[in-house]
Amino acid sequence: MKYALPILPFLFISILTSTVSNAQEDSFSSEYCAGIYKGIRFILGEADKNWTALGKKLEGSQEYNEHAMKIQWTVEVAANYTIIHEAFCTEAE
Repeated sequence: MKYALPILPFLFISILTSTVSNAQEDSFSSEYCAGIYKGIRFILGEADKNWTALGKKLEGSQEYNEHAMKIQWTVEVAANYTIIHEAFCTEAE
């Protein structure tokens, strides 16, 4: 095990390098990327609607908790799709 520890940083660097280079080589069509972008905007719009509804509910109530869970879910989904969009739809600098 003590011999494997010095190798681990090199292994992680090689995995990250290969992942980044593959992401730059493979990209989606502009139409597909536009669809992903529209989806992200829609999901964030839903999160915004839930934020507005959340402000009108009593904290700790079931409705409040439901809106809070919807906000958490929509923001996480939007973040995941944003990562995909950045990896496959933006030009390498």
